[in-house]
Amino acid sequence: MTASNRILVVDDDALARRKLVLAVKALGLAVEDLDGGEAALERLQQPGIDLVLLDIEMPGTNGYDVLGALLSYPDDRRPPVIVISSLDEPEEIARAIELGAVDFLPKSFNAVILRARVNASLREAQRQEQDRRTLQQIKRLTAAAEALDGDEQNPRELAIDDLAEQEGALGVLSRVLLNKSIMVYNRRLSQAHQIRTLNGILLLLFIGAAFGLKPAIAKLSFAEVQNPLSVACYTMGLSAVITTLYAIASKARAPRVSWRSAGFFAVLAFLTFLPQVLLFWVAETVPGVLIAILVSLESFLVFFIAAAIGLENLSLRRFVGLLFGVSGVGVLLLPFFDVENSSVHILWLFATMLIPACFASETIMMSLSKAIDADLIAVVALIFGLSAAVLFAATALQSGFVRLSIVPGKFEMSVIVFSLADSVAMIALAKLIDYAGPVFSSQKAYTVSIGGVLWSMLLLNEVISPTSFAALLLILVGLYFVAKKAAVERLISRPA
Repeated sequence: MTASNRILVVDDDALARRKLVLAVKALGLAVEDLDGGEAALERLQQPGIDLVLLDIEMPGTNGYDVLGALLSYPDDRRPPVIVISSLDEPEEIARAIELGAVDFLPKSFNAVILRARVNASLREAQRQEQDRRTLQQIKRLTAAAEALDGDEQNPRELAIDDLAEQEGALGVLSRVLLNKSIMVYNRRLSQAHQIRTLNGILLLLFIGAAFGLKPAIAKLSFAEVQNPLSVACYTMGLSAVITTLYAIASKARAPRVSWRSAGFFAVLAFLTFLPQVLLFWVAETVPGVLIAILVSLESFLVFFIAAAIGLENLSLRRFVGLLFGVSGVGVLLLPFFDVENSSVHILWLFATMLIPACFASETIMMSLSKAIDADLIAVVALIFGLSAAVLFAATALQSGFVRLSIVPGKFEMSVIVFSLADSVAMIALAKLIDYAGPVFSSQKAYTVSIGGVLWSMLLLNEVISPTSFAALLLILVGLYFVAKKAAVERLISRPA
């Protein structure tokens, strides 16, 4: 019995009710009093009452009616009831007890007896409440154990942390169950993450091989055309056809059209066709190996853009991985900054650097497509179509079209190969962005550099030094560190 316990006195006799109130206050308990059963039932619908001292003989809703009605109340609204009445017939007392009364006192009660009965009733009520809480906790723990039978259940989603953090046997049982489940879950997360990372790296290598082919094709077949707009129009138009057919076949959801999405797609289309035009423009002067190397700067740019706008949580580990990649690029690029001996003017280098800047912005924009409820595959098809339309108009107004041969020749086959590589790589990139996020996806720039260097060596007979292979190794090491770490759930500690 504590001072926080609250007693409700219910009696229609004002004098008897006053006597009970004073007696309860003398016990050091808080007290409320009401003059009828109906008012008592209304009050007991609210929490805060620990014990009721109830008269039986009352007009209207009498004590038996109150006891009967309380049987339908929830446990936390059904406090113990001590009947205090002038009735002394055994049948009347038995009826009250059968209806749920825990004790009986005559109205001519003794204060010492009242204290003993009240204390006993409160202790019993507290014990029953503790039993109810324990039973509820056991039910929660049992439900959690059944839920953990499924392999995909995150133990922290079971909402039993409060049980595991308490003392006693139930707390120990909950803690052991939860911690063992968390360890198993973390092990499963780590294994799944390793598989996802491996899949992501394989996808990056595939994208690199496809995108890396573009500079070599541009250098090999388009450099002599002297009409970058026309070449870009042809390749972009064919890419639009290929990606649209794929979007239809894969049942990609078409993006919703609005003023907001129209502006988004317009910017994305600009970032798609501009580097294409730049690529064909610089291909005549800049070696394919150098173009491939400079493209890898995209990763560095995406990292800082994503950090600036809060698109991803960027850790020290990922930053170190980025430094490895940039170091590899620096080793590859160093010979070309020897102004006296380099055949490439510094202005052409900066013009080429605009290509990875556009690619970085494009990657970030694609990762934001969910904000406008757009399917990335459908977005790829749409931006290729918009880009082709813009390039068609620009080519028609400015330079005219390069004439195509009915019988496919070297130029026509180059357009087909270039468009296939571009379409396949963009579709794979869309899947990778949705799968792993923009920062990891931007590492395609490194694999594009590797692919571009290898394609340039195979198709253009360009030579790189043995040092360059060490640089490529640095790039691959950086790629590993940039991948996200597996999420880990923390164990529950013992209570202090």
